[in-house]
Amino acid sequence: MPQQPPEPVAVTGLGVIGACGRGVAAMDRALREGREGVGALSLWQSSVGDFPVGQYRGELDSDLDSVPGLTPHLRKRLSRSDALTLVAAAEAVEQAGLGDLAAAGAYVGQSVCGTLTSEALYIEARSRAKVGNPEKVDLRGAFVHEGANTLDRLAEAWGLRGPTLSFMTACSSAANAIGLAADAIRAGRCKSMLAGGADSLSRIAFNGFCSLKVVSPDGPRPFDRERQGMMVGEGAGMLVLEDLRHAKARGAKILALLTGYGHSCDAHHLTASHPEGKGAVAAMREALEMAGLQPADIGYINAHGTATLDNDRTEARAISSVFGESAVPVSSTKRFFGHTLAAAGGVEAVVSVWALRHRLLPANLGLRAPLEDAKLDLVSENRPAPGLKHVLSNSFGFGGNNAALVFTEAK
Repeated sequence: MPQQPPEPVAVTGLGVIGACGRGVAAMDRALREGREGVGALSLWQSSVGDFPVGQYRGELDSDLDSVPGLTPHLRKRLSRSDALTLVAAAEAVEQAGLGDLAAAGAYVGQSVCGTLTSEALYIEARSRAKVGNPEKVDLRGAFVHEGANTLDRLAEAWGLRGPTLSFMTACSSAANAIGLAADAIRAGRCKSMLAGGADSLSRIAFNGFCSLKVVSPDGPRPFDRERQGMMVGEGAGMLVLEDLRHAKARGAKILALLTGYGHSCDAHHLTASHPEGKGAVAAMREALEMAGLQPADIGYINAHGTATLDNDRTEARAISSVFGESAVPVSSTKRFFGHTLAAAGGVEAVVSVWALRHRLLPANLGLRAPLEDAKLDLVSENRPAPGLKHVLSNSFGFGGNNAALVFTEAK
């Protein structure tokens, strides 16, 4: 006997910040206008600064005014990643209309965390040492280095007393945080959760990807035959998830349902994914099974689609394996935001819910000549989808750590 799908979890709040600007409204404009997030690096001087990034251009200090309970003392203990998280979370919480979050928890996907601040401290210490300056560097800023700092600041701002965890599974971190937060709600550990991911730009991440020669000089072109690589980005995507009955009882506006989640590991290579995408296939099938859906039920896939040679080839093959060739519309939104690393699954979860609510599929910007490794129905420009009911969001990380989420329309 087939198992009954588990109870869906309600999505009642969305928050996003990144290269497209601050907030879902800014993201909406960018997606509709096809306005890419490709731009020059300005956070620091770099010898490889000619490579574009997906940088947030707004004023984070003033953006933080939207966060409740953020005292001047707490502001001093924030990394750039912390600030991005708090701003996105504030938008999601406001939309959800949850008055009391004392029993709520937070699961956040991260990787860079406070590295940008730690790098600045290191640079300052080295510069003083070179000139023989004996003055000690104030290392209190290093307190923001760990991902736990983000969770502490979230808990302080909203008085969270539920479970809080930081997930670091590379580029699948935020998707895993969302999927596992939904599991925590289904298990009865809490009625509501903040879930998503955040990462800021940092020298070590940016320089590292440049040294691997996987960064494109003109921005990413996902699933294009002539793709040259990724674009490192920064941002945050946060969701408010709730027990469905709890959300209905308080009269919340339910934006979408999280119905499926799959998580797998390729067990193939330390950094490379399996060439045939075996782990990605397993994650997508597990997400479909949890949602009680068949491949034909999915009306759109928001692909991981980093525009690197291997990732796009592998993901295309995996999608074709599960859904058949050209059976479902596919696009990657990496040229809008850049690859936001651990935040990617959170940002793209917001995009997926946006697609469901507006019955509109976002364009795969930068596409000129579709890849030939596997035939996909690539969305080259915004496409109306009047019958859209289910969306799959893929997030695949280093070493083949794979996560897939299924979002379903709220009836």
